[in-house]
Amino acid sequence: MADRLTAREREAMGRDLALDYGTGDGRQGNADLARAVVRRAGRPLHDLALASGVDNAVQAIVSRVNTRRGELEPLGHASYGSRHHELIGEPNTEHNRRLVKLYLLQTLAEEPRIREIRKAAIRYDRALDPSRVDIDLELLIGESEEVVNLVVPFNFEGAG
Repeated sequence: MADRLTAREREAMGRDLALDYGTGDGRQGNADLARAVVRRAGRPLHDLALASGVDNAVQAIVSRVNTRRGELEPLGHASYGSRHHELIGEPNTEHNRRLVKLYLLQTLAEEPRIREIRKAAIRYDRALDPSRVDIDLELLIGESEEVVNLVVPFNFEGAG
């Protein structure tokens, strides 16, 4: 992902270990630590990759969304995370699809690195998978004009 932030903005977005979601299609799910090849004394060495700027902000957003609200309470972060996980096991109705979207929007509103949520659209295809919805997000991060597109999948049955 291109990162057109100033050095000050990039610093405000933070830096962390980079995650590899292994999808490449905007979907965020299970992740593994990303690897990098660095050269030391002319030899290639494998190391853990770092994420900074917009890439780190996106990782932070995905982590916030994938965390169940209250899960980090023992660490002093009781309100961190999303409530949409509470809907696993509920029927895939219009009302519940809107609740998934609402809970995600509430979570995203708490993320200080998001400047604007430009789009949050529910995508649902009963014929494709009657228990699954996708929330398509378009976000502006920090002071950049770069639009970040994320897809948050949700399965009412709790699978996938």
